[in-house]
Amino acid sequence: MKPKKYPYSGKARIVRKETPRIIALSYIAFDSRLVDRIDTMVQTGISETLITFKIPRFFSYEEKQIRVPLPLIEVVKILNQY
Repeated sequence: MKPKKYPYSGKARIVRKETPRIIALSYIAFDSRLVDRIDTMVQTGISETLITFKIPRFFSYEEKQIRVPLPLIEVVKILNQY
């Protein structure tokens, strides 16, 4: 087959990228794919929750902790939507 004389003269195609869904908990936000990685949620104060993520790495796990200034019940309600 003979190659085209002007190979890039065709119609420009739009490439759509999926934007990540962000979960906002007060002033903290993270990607919705991390919901599967939640290990524990502990209420540490009257209106403070500690969320621990276990993120898999090469033959091990990395633990990340975030403090959310919301009661545990509200955090669970928000996360159950995703």
